[in-house]
Amino acid sequence: MKTYNEAFALLLEKQNAYQFKQRKKKEALYHRIPELSALDDEINRMGVALTRATIANDLDKSDAIRQKMIELETRKKTLAGENETLLTHSYYCSICQDTGILPGGICSCLNQCLAEISFSSYDLKTRAQRETFETFNPDYYSDQPIGSGSASHRSNALSIKQNMLKYCQNFENIEDQLLFTGPPGVGKTFMSNCIVNKLTEKGYGIVYVTAAHLVASIQDQLFREKKTSTEIYEPLLLCDLLIIDDLGAEFSSEYSQKQLYEVIDSRLNAEKKMIISSNLTVLKIKTLYDERLSSRISGYFKTIPFLGEDIRILKARRGRP
Repeated sequence: MKTYNEAFALLLEKQNAYQFKQRKKKEALYHRIPELSALDDEINRMGVALTRATIANDLDKSDAIRQKMIELETRKKTLAGENETLLTHSYYCSICQDTGILPGGICSCLNQCLAEISFSSYDLKTRAQRETFETFNPDYYSDQPIGSGSASHRSNALSIKQNMLKYCQNFENIEDQLLFTGPPGVGKTFMSNCIVNKLTEKGYGIVYVTAAHLVASIQDQLFREKKTSTEIYEPLLLCDLLIIDDLGAEFSSEYSQKQLYEVIDSRLNAEKKMIISSNLTVLKIKTLYDERLSSRISGYFKTIPFLGEDIRILKARRGRP
């Protein structure tokens, strides 16, 4: 029950954040088009007049007021243009109208929250919230060519940034599964955070979890919470994007590989998007993991190599946070 309570609390938090953004957008729209406020005042006055006419049983006057109110509402919509939806209440989730419940069970929005509560060790409220495409700093990458006629670490990082921006902008049409590779500290997690922040702004549901935490969480839910495999894996299938960070840092065993395989294979079969991040090369992944799992990763994921020095060490040298 605690998990469901936490999921409902998280859903409410998301709904409140969405409504707050909608109010801010509406305030900006009204500031830009002051006539909208005047129209609102007139519609309110018409509403009072309609009530009085209805009580007085003056049908002709009531009809005339209703017609005038329709004209005012039409004028509002014309002024608002493409922002017309801001004039009326909108739901964070139009499927369940923010109840989290459907006649056949729980809604996908609540299931997404269940997935985040159950699996995600990610916190957008802390450091990760500041790691965005706007705060990306290419100065931590060398502009010296890697080899004769080769690109530099900086140009490689800038290219990744542009490609990941396009990934977020065209998320619905993207089919690629992505594998971020490279040594520790070269920006793989930072770039994952950029993607999460950008896609979260657009309303996509994301589960971000380390490979170690994912395996431990599945084990805990199976044996301690006595959940069924369906209850565990379904939320992982429903999220729009699953990010598995730090593949290779988990304790590798036949059991852990089986759980990782089940998650990755299920999402591949469902054609759901994933990003895997690892300090391992593709060759090392093939060496450390069994053929079933390694073939899924090497065969279905597009490798994005991150290059450079450990940024955390560079920051320490420069005395920066």
